[in-house]
Order: sequence, then structure tokens, then C-alpha cells
Amino acid sequence: MKSLLLISTLAGSLLLANNALADRDHHHHKKHKHHHHYYVVEQPVYARVVSSRPIYRTVAVEVPVDSCHVETVAYSERRGGDSFKGTVVGGLIGAAIGKEIGNSGGATAAGGLIGAAIGNDVASGSRRVTRYEDREVCNTRYRTEYERQLVGYDVTYHYADRVYHTETRQHPGTRIVHVSGRH
Repeated sequence: MKSLLLISTLAGSLLLANNALADRDHHHHKKHKHHHHYYVVEQPVYARVVSSRPIYRTVAVEVPVDSCHVETVAYSERRGGDSFKGTVVGGLIGAAIGKEIGNSGGATAAGGLIGAAIGNDVASGSRRVTRYEDREVCNTRYRTEYERQLVGYDVTYHYADRVYHTETRQHPGTRIVHVSGRH
């Protein structure tokens, strides 16, 4: 009973496949704008690897090299004085000079005012001061170095009583996929 069920299931599957193929051929012969493409997927065929030898190439590599040193750097800044102190000191000096010259209260007051104005101008005026500071200065240069890099493998393998050679990027292990037409 089980074998009869299996045979009938298999026969039904074959009929369906045959109808599908006939339907495909029927549509293929009619002039349609749409064409159907069918691809056959084959299982990979493996071959035994006889040997694999690494392939190296010498390549140039740019390596950054940092060099640092300390250097003294000059910079300038503006410096201003204290205008209040300048005004007071200038006023006192001007008053003393006015008293000596004029020997009167008006001369003393005039000297004080002139001295205060001059003291204020001198004190509030700015001047440039040059200062020096040690700073670390670094530069990056590039040095060319040459190194060997692994770029692939030269593989020898055996398939159907013939020996084949090919190159691969990865190590193939003990077996490799044989591709028809590969020499």
C-alpha cells in the first residue's frame, strides 16, 4: 500500500513537471514581449589540493614619523598703566612745579591740572611689550618603507587524472572548487 502511494505521488509530480515544461515551451514559441530565462544550478565539483605556495609582493608603505622640539617663540602684547595713579602722581608733580614757578595758588592749581592731564595720558597710553615663551613644535614627515605582503596562493590541484594550477586570494585548504575551462 505504501509503495503504491509513493509511485502515484511520484507519477503525479512527473506529470506536473512535464506540463510545466510544455507550458514553458508553448509560451516561448509565441511572440511575447517578456522572455523567461532558466538557469541550471550545478553543484560545485571539488578537487584535491596537491600544494599551495604563498605569493608575496614587495610594496611601498608610507609610515608617519613625528619629530618634536622646543623652540623659543617671541610674542608681543599691549600693556596699559593705571590711569588713576598716573593722574594723581602727575597732578602732585605739576602742582609742585607750578608752586615753585608761580609762587601763587593759581599757578599751583594750573600746574596741578596740567600735570594730572599729562600723568593720565602717560598712564593710560599703551605700550608694546615683547615676551618670550618656550613652546613644543611638532612636525609629521613620511618615510617610505618596503615590506612583503601576502597577496595570494599559487595552488596546484588534481582532478580527473590531470594536474591544474591556479591562484587564489585565500588559502584553499585541502580541496578546491574545480572550474571547467581552468588551465
